[in-house]
Parts: sequence; structure tokens; C-alpha cells
Amino acid sequence: MSVTLLVIQGPYVGRQIQVNVGQVFRVGRTDRSEEAFPNDTYLSGTHLEVGCDEQGCWIRDLGSSNGTFVNGTKIEQVAVQHGDQIAAGETVFLVQPVGQEQVTVAPVPEAAPIEAVPLPSVERTARMYAPGFEPRPHEQPAPLTDERKRALHILTHHGAPLFAMIDAAREGVAAGLFQASRLRYQQVFEGPAADRSTTHFPVLVELGQPSASGVGTDTQTFLETLLRSGWGKSWGIFCTSQSTFEDLIGHFRSFPLMRIRFYDPLVLRALLPTCEPEELRAIFGPVASYVVESERPDMMLAFSPGADRLITAQVSLAEPAVLVQAQAHAG
Repeated sequence: MSVTLLVIQGPYVGRQIQVNVGQVFRVGRTDRSEEAFPNDTYLSGTHLEVGCDEQGCWIRDLGSSNGTFVNGTKIEQVAVQHGDQIAAGETVFLVQPVGQEQVTVAPVPEAAPIEAVPLPSVERTARMYAPGFEPRPHEQPAPLTDERKRALHILTHHGAPLFAMIDAAREGVAAGLFQASRLRYQQVFEGPAADRSTTHFPVLVELGQPSASGVGTDTQTFLETLLRSGWGKSWGIFCTSQSTFEDLIGHFRSFPLMRIRFYDPLVLRALLPTCEPEELRAIFGPVASYVVESERPDMMLAFSPGADRLITAQVSLAEPAVLVQAQAHAG
């Protein structure tokens, strides 16, 4: 079995690695790897290994700092098949049969700062992107579905102070979410930290108690925009806390997992159930709960720390505010 690993997200969109039967390649940031991606600063020097034999192909993590994920699950070694997605650092690979020319997954463009930026010309776009990877034309935001309306209802009636951690590098965030917002928000990385993380733009937004008088209008507008345009697209996560905005900024700036995009719902969903109790205490700190989109459009997940394990609540969006199941994950 031979495969092609096609880069569909990250600094090297469109690059391909062909792995034939009997071949093994190391992938990483430095020339110690046969396939080097030096502009992905979140890769380890030698991050992962990919190989194929007569039985199939496999991926093995080489003790990387930020881990290797296959279809959202952190792995040590696992067999891969056509259609699987491998995430390492900022780079996402799609496993394809050798010779396949077209994919349906659109690439994520390079990160833009929070301020609005002008769109590149058609000519420049043609030079920047390989055939089949041109940015999609701007689309009008879809109306709120019934599930998103119920998600909005839950978020605006939970009663606890609410915050959002938004990935401002996601396509559409800068253009639609922060413009004209009167809510308090701040980029988590600033100064030297921002210099070391130029492609990461996590932004903390203070939403307050959405149902309280005086803050509901701005928060309602922000949440409607976020749910309409970004729900299901990994734009960010929510959290509840009784701590101040400054305390939460301090917590997240010292957060050991910020470098692996824990504010991506896909990463957080995969990560939290694998953590030991002491790791959960470090991740939660002053945070009472994390609330994220599920892989299912009719479900919302809420994570909170128990006495010695993670508590996961599955909230159905098929009916208003229905708690489907709460699970305790042993550390």
C-alpha cells in the first residue's frame, strides 16, 4: 500500500509526501528529518515517522512536545487509511491514494492580525496558492439553525460569568467578529510571547453574565455572530469563571498547553479525557468549566473538574437545554 500525505492546513498547504511500500520518512522542523517543515515552529525537530509496508501504512509519534493527532485523537502509533487526517504542529495532512489530484477540504489561509486587512488581488492569489487550493469566495453567513438557537439560549442563560477564547487566525474571525465589538477582549500573547507565536492569535473575550441587565445586548450580538459564522468550524471555546479578566489572562499566559492550540475544540475534546488529576488542576485553574462544540451539530459538551476526575456533560441541542449524559473520566 502506498499513500500520499497532502498538506491541507498550515504554512505548507499543497505540499505532498509520497510514501511507497518499504519506505519510512521522519517529518519534523529540522533537517534531522527527511521531510523538513522549518516554518512550522510548533513541530519538534523530528516530530513523527510515517511508513508503509505490504499490510498498510502507519504513523508513529517520536516523543514530540506537542503531540501527533490522527482524526482528533492523540496517538503514539497507529495505522492510517485513505481519508484520515494527521495533525502535527500547525500542519494537517490528508492521507490519499497515490496519484489522487483533487480533495474537497479547503485550506486555512495564513493567519491575519485581528484588524481587518485588504484582500489580495486575483493575480497575487494565483501566485500564492497551488491549483485547487485557491481561497473560497466570500459567502453570506447562514441564518441560525434550530440547534444554534438553542446553543445561544444555553450560553445566554447559564447564569455564570462567561468568557470566550477565540482563535483569531481562523478564516472570517477578523472580518466579522471583532469589528465594532464593544466587549472587552485582549490577545493572550503580547510582546516577546507574541513574537514567538506569530501564527497563533488566541483572544480572550469577556462576555460577563449574558442574561444580566446592561451587558446582554453586546454579548447577544457577539454570540449570534460567532454561532452563525463559526459554530462547527473550531473558531474557539467558552469557559465560565468567577475570576477577573486579568486573572484569566494570567492563567492562560502561563498555561502549559497554550502552544498546542488547546482553544481548538477538536484538540480540547481529545486532550481532557486523557489527563491525570494534577494535569486537570493545572488546565482548569480558576476556570469552573469549559464549554465546546461537539463533533455532532446537535450536541454541546461541558467539561468540569471533579474531585479526582473529569466530568463531561453532553447537552442536547435537539431540544432546549436537555442534559443527555454526564460522564466521569478517571485520570
